[in-house]
Amino acid sequence: MPPRPIVNDALWRCLCPSYSLKTPTAKPTRRAIASIACQPPCPAPPRSSCQRQLRAYSAATNTSPSFFSFGASRSQTSPEIRPRARSAKYSVVDLPTVELYEKLRRDGAAGRYDEVMSVIRILIKDRRERPNSAMYAAILHSFTSSTEGTAGKVRRVLEEMKADGVEIDSRCCHCTLEALAVHPDYLLRAEILDYMKERWFVLSDSGHNFVVAGMLRDRLFEQALEKMDEMIKKRIKIEDWLWDKTIWLLLDFGEVEEACQVLMTRKAVEGRLKMSDALWLQLLDHASRYQLAGPTEFIWNTQVVPGYIKPPTGACLNVLSTAARHGKAKLATDVFRVLTERNAVLQSDHYEMLIETYLFANDLEAALSLLLIMQESGLKVEAGTVWPFFPYLRKDEKLPLEAFKLLQKFEASTRTVPTAAVNVCIQASIHQDRLSDAIEIYKALHTVSKAGPNTNTFNILLRGCHRARRKELAMFLAQEMTELKLHPDALTYDRLMLVCGVEGDYEDAMAYYEECVLDGFYPRKGTYDYLLNQAIARRDSRAVPLLKDYLKNIPNPSAFLTRLVKQTFEVGAKGEGEPGEGEKGKEEQGKGGEAGAVGVVRHVVVG
Repeated sequence: MPPRPIVNDALWRCLCPSYSLKTPTAKPTRRAIASIACQPPCPAPPRSSCQRQLRAYSAATNTSPSFFSFGASRSQTSPEIRPRARSAKYSVVDLPTVELYEKLRRDGAAGRYDEVMSVIRILIKDRRERPNSAMYAAILHSFTSSTEGTAGKVRRVLEEMKADGVEIDSRCCHCTLEALAVHPDYLLRAEILDYMKERWFVLSDSGHNFVVAGMLRDRLFEQALEKMDEMIKKRIKIEDWLWDKTIWLLLDFGEVEEACQVLMTRKAVEGRLKMSDALWLQLLDHASRYQLAGPTEFIWNTQVVPGYIKPPTGACLNVLSTAARHGKAKLATDVFRVLTERNAVLQSDHYEMLIETYLFANDLEAALSLLLIMQESGLKVEAGTVWPFFPYLRKDEKLPLEAFKLLQKFEASTRTVPTAAVNVCIQASIHQDRLSDAIEIYKALHTVSKAGPNTNTFNILLRGCHRARRKELAMFLAQEMTELKLHPDALTYDRLMLVCGVEGDYEDAMAYYEECVLDGFYPRKGTYDYLLNQAIARRDSRAVPLLKDYLKNIPNPSAFLTRLVKQTFEVGAKGEGEPGEGEKGKEEQGKGGEAGAVGVVRHVVVG
């Protein structure tokens, strides 16, 4: 019986690597030749990494080649991949089939689509393996690559498996879910989950994580957070990468409160928080920007105080603003420590935020002490600087005097007390209608502030005189300003007019108005309205120049007052010379001063 012909295939070369075709062999039989001829020829070393042809996914196209078509070379392969794929071809071609399947699994898990297709080509063309679920699972797994995979390709592979009669097993489903976590498609993910439920496939812990990741990529944040809560209740481990990804995406889309809630949930579940410094800084920046006191204080105390992260100055200022708004005095003080250590230039607004923090925490002494520190640091303490004290001191009748006593205590310890700090105590007393307390503070002001009272001090006191209808006290204060050589401003004259007005002293009010105009100032709209009404009621011809100034200096003058003045003095032009009392028979007399006044009014109103 003649010997059987030797088929020089991959198995023979693996078992007998030293065998050469030149070795004399028996002539093969006709049947053997036919069997060899029917075999697909072994391909030559390819020029590209994987001789295959990719087709784009299209729901309407059914004639494109299969994923196991290796006819044309893949022109899309990048030059960086080709040498690696070609060397892999030569290195793996002699591996046993079992190791090839193991390599196929590893390459798929690593997302190396080219290497996966190269190994599949060897298995099908050299080892005579039929397409099976392991090969398809590796292809699906390789679609986790950000460059090679798409949701359309995933769906096309699944449709091809169904057409070829290859069963979609649990591993294929998990690989699909992992690919959809990178390339989201909520419809396909729902189909896979329904399919697994029908086949009684158990979703692994990693599968649950991939489902949540896919929901996050689809911007289904509420569903993703509900799924995470369900996982926590079922004691399914949530991977660190999923925690981080959830927080990053929530921050990117402005869901800062939810991101901070996920952070606190993670701490409660894991008992520890191991995240990158970049994520911690991003959380601190967003939480402080959105004025979330709890997360801001937690991140600062656990990461900044121990020195794990060093936030930029902008983030520190946001933290300081958050502390001021919620009264976190300890947090604000520590922010100042960090800013001082890095030699940051502290401005008045930084101190004001810290003052607000102390006042929110009911630490009046610390807040006033900070004012003195500002004064000693060379920063100017003005009325706007001490404004946070006013809403705090006016809450209780005892607080203005208590604050003034603290200022006296500071002055006794040779510290410099700014006048603005005393003024705010007077202002709070005036607001509480306690003019007597304000006067007592004013009398003792020289012993506390070496600079003495300023114009703003008298403006505040004059407001109290207006509220209490104390004209004689207002005149005394005006005399005090003259003796102290303090120059009045527009507000000073305005309040002197109002004090005279409430006492019915129209002539004194007009005298202060004329003095105000001579100094280049003008009263406010309400004061103008009062003077015009009084002038019209008294038929005073000075209403005409008063109206002219009123229309010139007030942005939105009263149309009613303008019309009333015009009508009043038009009647006077037809009368005896007194506005509103004219008669038709005395026109000549009306051509005097009042007629000239009418001309001015008409010119102002019409022109």
